[in-house]
Amino acid sequence: MTGKFAALALAAIIAGLVAVNVALYDTPVDIAPIASAKGRDGGMTSAPGGSLEIPDLGDFSETFERPLFSPTRRKFVPEPIEPQPVEVAAVAVEQPAPPQNAAPAVAPSLLGISIHGGAAKALLRIAGADNAFWYGNGETVDGWTVSTIDKNQAVLERNGKVARISLYPASQDAASIGSVGQ
Repeated sequence: MTGKFAALALAAIIAGLVAVNVALYDTPVDIAPIASAKGRDGGMTSAPGGSLEIPDLGDFSETFERPLFSPTRRKFVPEPIEPQPVEVAAVAVEQPAPPQNAAPAVAPSLLGISIHGGAAKALLRIAGADNAFWYGNGETVDGWTVSTIDKNQAVLERNGKVARISLYPASQDAASIGSVGQ
């Protein structure tokens, strides 16, 4: 009899839990941030209707401007940079101005090649620049014109000068050394 009683009690507990879950399923859940239940004077404040009123906490902009984990929590102010004294030459030396249309002699660096649907693009970075951009055949890069792009190299031309830029310069050097010995 105790086995039947235990099974009946277990079934009643499961039925009760199912009933609680069904009741909670339709109950809306408030996921708003929790504010302090105390007012500025330390006491609870309530609005008409029985709900708690959140006191005005003010502007936190000063809090966000200061470093969070600094022991003194002061806003970082960099030291002012004093200008260096400039020496003025007694005699002005005139240097010829470089021609404005002259392109630099250094060819851009080849960082990548994309061939999609027969259209080839080369990812080129100009010497001294931080950014690289994609260029297709016939486009001009810092005075150089992209003439040919294949899977391993790009060919650039400028004033009759041709620059073949390899995508994998180290591997081609090793391949050319291996082919010379054979």
